[in-house]
Amino acid sequence: MKRKMGIGKRIVGTLALPVIMFVIMMIFCYSNGKMYFGTMDMWKTLIVNITISTTCALGIGLQFNNGRFDFSGGAVMLLSAIVGGNIAKNMNNNVVLFAILCAVLCTLLSVTVALLYVYGRLPVAISTITMALIFEAITPLVYNGAGINFIANMEMKKLATFPGVLIPFLIAVLVYVFYKRYTLTGKQSQLLTNNQGAAVDIGINEKKNVILSYVFSGIIFGCATMVWTSTTIKSASFTSLSTVSDLFTNILPVFIGLALSKYCGEAIGTVIGAITLSLMSYGLQAVLSAELGSAISMVMMGLFIFIFNIITTPYGSVVTAWFQARKRKGELKKA
Repeated sequence: MKRKMGIGKRIVGTLALPVIMFVIMMIFCYSNGKMYFGTMDMWKTLIVNITISTTCALGIGLQFNNGRFDFSGGAVMLLSAIVGGNIAKNMNNNVVLFAILCAVLCTLLSVTVALLYVYGRLPVAISTITMALIFEAITPLVYNGAGINFIANMEMKKLATFPGVLIPFLIAVLVYVFYKRYTLTGKQSQLLTNNQGAAVDIGINEKKNVILSYVFSGIIFGCATMVWTSTTIKSASFTSLSTVSDLFTNILPVFIGLALSKYCGEAIGTVIGAITLSLMSYGLQAVLSAELGSAISMVMMGLFIFIFNIITTPYGSVVTAWFQARKRKGELKKA
């Protein structure tokens, strides 16, 4: 019975957030005449946004949870998309080749970042920003700075439309789960996060840990690139660090994933976070105008994460402090 109650609590803790958000946005949309909210067509559209948000968040989160803030992921994705996309497009729109190239190129570029960090003996922020600038500088040099455009290419968009989009989505989640649960590197990463010096002293090879973690995050970024490339025209980067903002718009599910990890693990928690925020964004943009909906959506997401972190943070939580104060007050009355 105790085990069943534990499972029930985990299910409720996992699903409460997206269910509440779905109900709120449905009421908001229906009250404004947008009756298509909640339909299968909506979910087919939303799964693309959920996949991009989830895969990018998992790629960021894998390094973030290891104590590293990586700024190079967006540049890795852009350069891989341009090179891999143009090669696959010139090979008779070979979508399988494109998927393979995305995974391979993102992994190779991510490992290059890891090598600079490990052997350059530079702080991770400087290393990743440096490589981001280098990768961005290369994008205007390949294919005459034309970027890549899959907007009207339905063959190449198969991995960015339902049901094909489920392939990179599932691969990214499985790779993340495999890394965290079934690799020695994934288990050791938590020790390096908590106390790097002590972890190295007990024999953990930090260099090997870093390189292998970048291999896995590179594969995940490759899955993100398969879908992300087809959503809009991807132009070469002519502005320094423009790719950083594109990538880090998807960092919010990481924080939700960390908070929900006690119920369902980091990977599923991140997926739940991506679903919740995508539902909010879709609902607001469905009712409001495109520009206003996008702006309000970003503001609401920021407020949502701020309030969510206040409520769920283990230490210093406002809600926890309130309950503790009431408990102490009740004990004093009894005394």
